[in-house]
Amino acid sequence: MLKKLLPFVIIVASLVIAVTLRMARPDAEQNEPLQLSVVVDAITVSTKDAYISVSSQGTIAPRTQTNLVSEVSGRVVEVSPSFVAGGFFNEGDVLIKLDDQNYLAAVSRAQASVAAANSQLEQEKGQGDVAQREWDRMSAEEQSRIRAKEFYLRKPQLQEAVARLESAQADLQQAESDLDKTTIIAPYDGLVSSKNTDIGQYVTTGASIAETFAVDYAEVRLPIPESKISFLDLPSHTGNLNAADNMENAPEVDLVSKIGNQDYHWIGKLSRTEGVLDTRTRVLYSVVQIADPYNIYSDNNEWNTEPLRIGTYVNATIRGRLLEDVIVLPRYTLQSNNLIWTADTEGRLRPKTVEVLTINGDDVYISAGLENGDRVVLTRLENPLNGSLVQINEIEDVVQTVQAIQ
Repeated sequence: MLKKLLPFVIIVASLVIAVTLRMARPDAEQNEPLQLSVVVDAITVSTKDAYISVSSQGTIAPRTQTNLVSEVSGRVVEVSPSFVAGGFFNEGDVLIKLDDQNYLAAVSRAQASVAAANSQLEQEKGQGDVAQREWDRMSAEEQSRIRAKEFYLRKPQLQEAVARLESAQADLQQAESDLDKTTIIAPYDGLVSSKNTDIGQYVTTGASIAETFAVDYAEVRLPIPESKISFLDLPSHTGNLNAADNMENAPEVDLVSKIGNQDYHWIGKLSRTEGVLDTRTRVLYSVVQIADPYNIYSDNNEWNTEPLRIGTYVNATIRGRLLEDVIVLPRYTLQSNNLIWTADTEGRLRPKTVEVLTINGDDVYISAGLENGDRVVLTRLENPLNGSLVQINEIEDVVQTVQAIQ
């Protein structure tokens, strides 16, 4: 009997012990759930007046480019030391001389023809004076017998002599002009980009001698999107921005090119626009002038003395108009639907919908939706929620923050 009851006794004893232990267990402590907050960078914003800038890019080109051709034929007998590819020259320098012997002979013949025609004219004048005196001594009856009075007084002969002299003088001018053209003179201060002839070579009339360009100014053609035109003070089509006073007031353009591992800067002036929107790309091309690109006349720039060579690719920043009462923030702070996250006084995230005036490069210009003193969250949040608690790390300079993030 004991063997049969033993299992039941063990089970009952186990239940009693389990109930006793459960009843003797202390109550668990109830703790409030811990809310973990994220540390974010934020900046206190305020409205200000700010200049907008428009970015563009282009390739430096010469303002004046010339294909030098020979107006006469002849053998090249002399070339200037600067007449090489990449050589600089000044206005009035002799670049090339052609053999001028034939042209000197032509000038001598023309001078002789002028002298002969002048002598003929003087003879005709003398004969005309004699004929006039004879005519005056004649009676009216004798004069009436002469039917060709003008011919008798040698007036047609005199006119012919005058015409011969004028023709001879024209031939002399032509011969002297051809002689002058055997010496090819630089039309401006410039640089030889390529040459097609050298000493000893025979050139014909119209033959290309060299390609040159002026170095007083260089130009770059910059495309401006149609949406950015209203933010720039573009030159008026009625203005003459080649005048010194107008160019002084033209918008400044910062040009940057990376040479090696260093950025070089140059300052240009927005001189004109082409006045026609490109129907395919919807851009307006503007032209920027850069004075003394090769630093020949003076140290033209503020940052460096590196020449701005023709053909250099540059990034340009055009200073635009002054925008009043705007807030400028990094572009990445703007979320879809023009939403920007802010932090309230309790450190909780609050979304705000803003009005965007324009987006320019890495900056967004906000005209409404934020108030002075609002704290804008600069840190990128993956899944921000309205009312989420955050810890604020106040930033004074947003530029430093953007650079650190980049």
